Amino acid sequence: MSQPSPAGDRSAGVPSVAGTLASAGIGFLLAGVGVLLISGRLAWPVYALWGAGGAALVAAAVLGRREVLAALRARGVRSGSNTALVVMLALGIAVLVNYLAVRHHKRWDFTRTRAHTLSPQSLKLLRGLQQPVEIVAFYSEEKDPGGYQSMRDLLQEYDYASRRVDVRVVDPDTSPGLARQYNVTSYFTTVVTSGDRKEELSFADEQDITSAVLRLTRSRRERVYFVQGNGEHDLDGQELDGYGTIKEALSALSYDVQRLWLTQQGVVPDDCDVLVIAGPRRRYDSRELAAVNQYLERGGKALIMVDPAPEGEPLAELLEPRGLKPLRGIVVEPKWNFLGDASSVTVADFEPSDITRPFARGARSFVAVFVLARAFEHEDDHPGVEVRDLVRTSSDSWLEREFRGEIRRNPGEKRGPFAIAATVTGLAQPEPGQNESRPRRAGPASSAQSRLVVFGDSDFAANGLIANGINKDLFVNAIGWLAQAGERISIQPKEPEQAFMLLTPAQWRVVFALSLIIMPLAAIVAGAVVWWRRR
Repeated sequence: MSQPSPAGDRSAGVPSVAGTLASAGIGFLLAGVGVLLISGRLAWPVYALWGAGGAALVAAAVLGRREVLAALRARGVRSGSNTALVVMLALGIAVLVNYLAVRHHKRWDFTRTRAHTLSPQSLKLLRGLQQPVEIVAFYSEEKDPGGYQSMRDLLQEYDYASRRVDVRVVDPDTSPGLARQYNVTSYFTTVVTSGDRKEELSFADEQDITSAVLRLTRSRRERVYFVQGNGEHDLDGQELDGYGTIKEALSALSYDVQRLWLTQQGVVPDDCDVLVIAGPRRRYDSRELAAVNQYLERGGKALIMVDPAPEGEPLAELLEPRGLKPLRGIVVEPKWNFLGDASSVTVADFEPSDITRPFARGARSFVAVFVLARAFEHEDDHPGVEVRDLVRTSSDSWLEREFRGEIRRNPGEKRGPFAIAATVTGLAQPEPGQNESRPRRAGPASSAQSRLVVFGDSDFAANGLIANGINKDLFVNAIGWLAQAGERISIQPKEPEQAFMLLTPAQWRVVFALSLIIMPLAAIVAGAVVWWRRR
């Protein structure tokens, strides 16, 4: 009986080792693809698995090269190699597409209100971050799966917008140690951290999170003073004519909002970044006017709102020396108005400026609403001062001199368009009689030219109208332009909108007839016709 040769043993054993290596190599490659699909990114585990798989396949090919060559000459293998090549090509394309999707992420939001897209203000802030920010939300997936998923979707938008933002959604029930680490004791808590600064938010939405990021990444808060004492809107008022809502909006954007009683202090503080005069009903006395003039002459920034004045002009002494003259009367807009009220002006076309530029982007339309607004005209004999219109009415408008509730154009009343908001840049020379030799005190913006934003209406920023159109955005952007805070000049996050369809009784009857009578009857008739023809 003959004994098998050692060479035969080796040749018989080689294919089994090669087959094992080939199987392991294929397994490693598939495992790498699986890790890539699950993680969504090419990381070191994927490269390690693919490297091991490739090495195993090369080793199998070297050890079983004879068997591999013989197999390749077989007809079945040649025909099957085409299929294998197509499969490998498809796998390669899938890997390439996944790689490109990870490296160049792009999403489209087709909802009418852009519900799944961060606001331009949030995107502008996130893309300009210079320091890392961490956002950790603690939501229970079991107790509130909808809220958990909504917060996860929202934080993914922040993650996509900036590489400097790290986000996580943590279930405190399954990760109690992490909740203790962040000192979180309740559900629906979001912790925003940047460096050694931290803020906790409850039931946070986009506006809350963006405001927290802004506060944590700003080294200094600009101070905004609202003048009080001459019938201006109450800064803390919650009534329809109060300014409580706009104060909250400015505070959320990291502004330090303060009151200023000029009648008592008699001077604008040196730490004032923006001075706001919101619709005074009484004339400023000479001491108050001198304080505001001196502030502007040393490079101050001010937002001035003047309403139609039945008696005198409360702020004409401030505006006319700077090339802007308030016109007597109110602007009437017979066509472009709010809810049919011709004294409520709606504006959809804005003059180009840094303040209004965000409203001119894309295909979306934006409208601002002004009630009982007044107009201005330019005066060109003021060297060193540049006046530019910001908001203009249509050519159908006119200036109603004697407004008594009835809108009717009388002969001689001036026709539009009118400027109802404008910007003024430059330094005004003191009026004759003012103390020109008085030294100017050094303020925070003493080396810069003064800036003014003037509106012919102060009610557009009051609680009763601030939610209409882009009123709040327009006001906040004006403050941002004056404070030279460019990252806050944009369109702010909006509250989630609920769309309703209100139908009249006649429309309800049409819907009822179509859905419950006509369409079912048409389907029955069509079925009967088909049955009859086949019969």
